[in-house]
Amino acid sequence: MQFIVRFEVKQPENVSNAELVAIWQREAAAALAAMEAGAVKHLWKVSGQRVVFGIVEVASHEDLDRALGGLPIFRELGAGVSTEALPIYEYTTFAEDLDSGVHGG
Repeated sequence: MQFIVRFEVKQPENVSNAELVAIWQREAAAALAAMEAGAVKHLWKVSGQRVVFGIVEVASHEDLDRALGGLPIFRELGAGVSTEALPIYEYTTFAEDLDSGVHGG
């Protein structure tokens, strides 16, 4: 299953800039390792914001939850990170479904 995941990082008042950067460095290392392992297909950082988008591939919804919960940024910032995960699939599949009448044709 593939998901597009939006991460938004908000700096808690009790976390200094240096601490936030150190946490994000650990997160970046974990993210790059996940890309090498194939679980993360793509990652993008939004310019000028503390927002990251990723395409993640896991076996189930539960595996996505487990993977997100194990990230350094979640473990270290807790409520300072919010996510939105949307299940996605190839548009070509949708187009084929349209042609075959699956969507009310």
